[in-house]
Amino acid sequence: MEGIRISNKEYRQRSGISSSELKKIMITPAHYKHWKENPQEDTPALLFGRAAHKYILETYDFYTEFAVAPNCDRRTKEGKEIWNKFVAESEGKDVITQEQFEQIEEMRKVMLATPFVSKLINGEHEISYFWVDEDTGLECKVRPDSINHKLKIVVDYKTCDNAETEHFMKQAIRLGYDLQAYMYQQGVKENLGEEYLFVFIAQEKKPPYAVNILEADESFMASGKRIFHEMLNVYKECSETGNWYGYLGANNEINSLGVPKWIENLIETESEE
Repeated sequence: MEGIRISNKEYRQRSGISSSELKKIMITPAHYKHWKENPQEDTPALLFGRAAHKYILETYDFYTEFAVAPNCDRRTKEGKEIWNKFVAESEGKDVITQEQFEQIEEMRKVMLATPFVSKLINGEHEISYFWVDEDTGLECKVRPDSINHKLKIVVDYKTCDNAETEHFMKQAIRLGYDLQAYMYQQGVKENLGEEYLFVFIAQEKKPPYAVNILEADESFMASGKRIFHEMLNVYKECSETGNWYGYLGANNEINSLGVPKWIENLIETESEE
């Protein structure tokens, strides 16, 4: 089975476990259950990120999903007319401000001026892939930002506050990007039968909108693979037992509060001196 082109809304509605869901399981199953039962609207940061993704990767299709609010004084008759016309024409679309749109335009200019970026994102965008995990029998799904079939590279675009390599790496582990990278790579492999490399394009949201390109290495992908299988099994167990437990675990065990390993090593070193 190959990937299919469907809207983001259709993708979300189709069955299958996504990396976003497993990231919630990583906190606790209880967090995941609450998140699924209490859907919330995008935060301003998430809305901006989605708009940036759409405009930078699929400029030609941006206005089918997004609308840019006009700068008008709604206290005046003319302003009210302009605004009411905009509301009527943008029904069903996500709305961003003129200032946000101008910011995204500047980010796109910097992106495309960065070496290698144009080649990396020159491929299929927002194609959805579905497959069944052999170990658990659970349906899984992914929707990579961009896939370059000629170079055999899966690309994920991230907007962030700091794209410096070490800082991004720490954030990537904290936010479960290793899990996401492995799932994207695995979803493509299950559908196309080939191994693709995985690359992040990270871009800062403030001037000069600096861009960094980071390839996920073997250790990063191995970490994602381990988390994927662990969290998928947790999801399966909770689904079967109905026990969507929190921080105390499935057996309600009290956790031990110890010091980090690096502090233990420091204490040992000082005692030896």
